[in-house]
Amino acid sequence: MDSSPDIIKDVSEALEPVRCRGITVMQGWYDRDIKACHVTLWDLGETDDCFSDDEAEGVTLSVQVTVFSTKDELALAREIKSLMKLNGFSFEGRNGDDSKPEDGIYMKAQRFSKFYESEE
Repeated sequence: MDSSPDIIKDVSEALEPVRCRGITVMQGWYDRDIKACHVTLWDLGETDDCFSDDEAEGVTLSVQVTVFSTKDELALAREIKSLMKLNGFSFEGRNGDDSKPEDGIYMKAQRFSKFYESEE
């Protein structure tokens, strides 16, 4: 059994209340074939952290959670931030404001990270 952390799985579980309302939450990037609001999850990689005796005691994984919609989904972005923090993620920041998208698609991108202790 592989016990390495899976940040996409953990984010998907954290955002289950969003999915339960019928909003697509998926790994990947913008899908123009999905006409409704959808949320994408993008793994940003990992870094070893909390060193002791030259050994990392864990790893920090980072993820970008992006809302794509034809309207400005500020309330949904705030809900996502709250759900992520409730599930042990640290908020790292968000991309600049896209209040006037040229292509008619609003994008709210937020970055989060989570520390996972190494299992011995």
